[in-house]
Amino acid sequence: MAERFYHETVFVDLRLAAMKREREPSSKAYRQDRFENTERAAKETIEAEQRARREKTKRLKELRLSQQGGKDPAAK
Repeated sequence: MAERFYHETVFVDLRLAAMKREREPSSKAYRQDRFENTERAAKETIEAEQRARREKTKRLKELRLSQQGGKDPAAK
């Protein structure tokens, strides 16, 4: 029984020490950096998708115009 009491006391002491321990300031900075990096990556992805959509629209428009331009002389 003395061993059980000793183990319980050690466990309680470790839990109490963990609860009293202050968080490391670097962990907050790490979370902030990770958040900013995620946010930046999301913005870059959205911008890249928008750019790709605009380029695709431009290429399709140019293709349509070139096809129309090719048909007009044949119709004449």
